[in-house]
Amino acid sequence: MPSPSEIFWLEKTRAALSVPAGTDTETLLEKARTDVRALSDLFTTERPRDGKFRDYMSEPRLLAAYGLFFFPQSFARARFALRRLFGLCGRAPEDAPAPLRVLDLGSGAAPCGFAAAAELREIFPERKILITALDRSRAALDAARAFAAAGAAGGNVAVETVRADLRKGVPADLALPPQDLILLGWSLNEAVPAPADAAPFLKSLAPLLAERGALVALEPALKITAERLQRASDAFAANPGKPFFRLAPELGAHPCPLLREGIFWNHEARKWTPPETLAFLNRTLFRDLSVLKFSWCALGKTPGRTFAVPEGAADVVRLVSPLEATKSCLRFVGVNPRGEKISAEIPTRGLSKSKVKKIAAEWERGDVAVLAGTLSPLGGNGLFRFAGTLKKYAP
Repeated sequence: MPSPSEIFWLEKTRAALSVPAGTDTETLLEKARTDVRALSDLFTTERPRDGKFRDYMSEPRLLAAYGLFFFPQSFARARFALRRLFGLCGRAPEDAPAPLRVLDLGSGAAPCGFAAAAELREIFPERKILITALDRSRAALDAARAFAAAGAAGGNVAVETVRADLRKGVPADLALPPQDLILLGWSLNEAVPAPADAAPFLKSLAPLLAERGALVALEPALKITAERLQRASDAFAANPGKPFFRLAPELGAHPCPLLREGIFWNHEARKWTPPETLAFLNRTLFRDLSVLKFSWCALGKTPGRTFAVPEGAADVVRLVSPLEATKSCLRFVGVNPRGEKISAEIPTRGLSKSKVKKIAAEWERGDVAVLAGTLSPLGGNGLFRFAGTLKKYAP
């Protein structure tokens, strides 16, 4: 059974392609594949070298293709980040009778704003959520309003829209109450094309953020975009409270060791189950949809949670690599709250292949693990042997 979101975008597709109302879903999706492929190529092989995309959302067929194929991916990525921010990092808004306010900058059809609404509704099921979507595309903003009006975003969600080009900065006359959440979902690189310094633009958003609010920027997991976001994040961490403290995804106010080394870069990789309509479209598109990758950072005006090492544990680390199985061990790389990179091996002698595979499958890049055991140096250079078990961090 398609979800309310899928139903909304299927109807958008039906209208855009002038397909008769009685046409079955599979036939409709077959007809939409050409547009999905064209939009996917625009984002990858035909991506503009200057990063300036045409307003593809003003083209009904491409807007519908975006809704079917890319909207759910952006929605899911944002939910992964926000669940971490609200849960493990303890930075959900405070309970109050006032509406929860979410500002989605460069929103497009607002998948990130609606992801925020979905996460906030789980914490505050009775509170009204007001999303302000800002984008240069009138068609995208119309779609966001229609999505909420159709009930596809669930109850207690209202959408207001502001038409503005983020490449020219946030409008000086944008008169909004302090926002509980400000989102930049894959739009920071539009507002400030990489590799330019993103910190000044992020800093300019501070007056719009509530005292206990959070500013969340999500970017592609590409080296140039991920490292540019990391440099901005590190800059705020080095100057806490001016105007931001770093909240996530790092476990402390330290420079990123991966950025210093310049070989690998900080990003998340999350397994998910694509919606049925997206999976059907991909049967002949052959895009790798098994894992969602993205880079992100969260900033706030007040300090974030301190990640302490539980008694009896060797350390706490945020995994910055997958858990890789070899013939004799499981390998992982993590960064602890002090900013130290730990490369570790867990001996697997005596464990069956299925058990090793199961342990590896339980962990993803970006998870926070307690090393419940002992770390022993293996020849220096930050390499250790770990004897013990990995446990999920619980505040």
